[in-house]
Amino acid sequence: MIGILYVFHGSQKNEKNQAAMEFIQQVETRIDSTFYQATAFLENHTDTIPKVAEEMIKNDVTQIIVVPVLLFAAKHALVDIPAELETVKEQYPDVQFKQTETFGSKSGSRQVLLERFQEVAMAYPDDQLVGILVAHGTKQTNEPQQVLTEIATEIQQQVGFSIIPTSLKGQEDYLEDIKKQISTDQKIVIVPFFLFDGHLITIMKNKLSEAFPKTKFIITRTLEFDARILTDLEGIVKEAITCIQ
Repeated sequence: MIGILYVFHGSQKNEKNQAAMEFIQQVETRIDSTFYQATAFLENHTDTIPKVAEEMIKNDVTQIIVVPVLLFAAKHALVDIPAELETVKEQYPDVQFKQTETFGSKSGSRQVLLERFQEVAMAYPDDQLVGILVAHGTKQTNEPQQVLTEIATEIQQQVGFSIIPTSLKGQEDYLEDIKKQISTDQKIVIVPFFLFDGHLITIMKNKLSEAFPKTKFIITRTLEFDARILTDLEGIVKEAITCIQ
């Protein structure tokens, strides 16, 4: 039997983890019901990858498609998830595993991010705007920043004002990137490229207040488990199923 294991990072807030599971339940309804589907978390939840994977195997799953519900292929997707799976592979060498790509570069996320900037542009039609697209980021690989830059360029062409790509934990200092855009004649629009409003967003807002106490930023909503992302995940899962069958 083929099983599909959706993996989230995991939030310190239980309601966010619950929202994540409810989000995946919507994805599950789009996938053939003959496949065994389950959700695990890297942190802050008892449903760990080894625990859930073992439950799947005990329910006769012999092929597991691991779907990182993450925006970019950074440390969690490239290092942490494979490391967690390794213990399961050692215990069950006959089980086949296939990890899919992440979803941040897909069209659903791009549409939501564009919409966030457009909503602000409509609300401030007479103001000069500059956009900041903020992702989690990583120092381990340049690929996430490259994708972020590509998306920012694409959005900039559609909204007609500058979009600066930066990351909270990337190669560059995001506060310095924002500082360069501060002036008296433009408003700064920050769109957090995150699945939901969690701990890191709170930290970012606090740091912005400390670093720029006289500047009022327009900070939009995150992706907020938008339904358009469901289509992206559905496509990723179905493509993996086709490859593994």
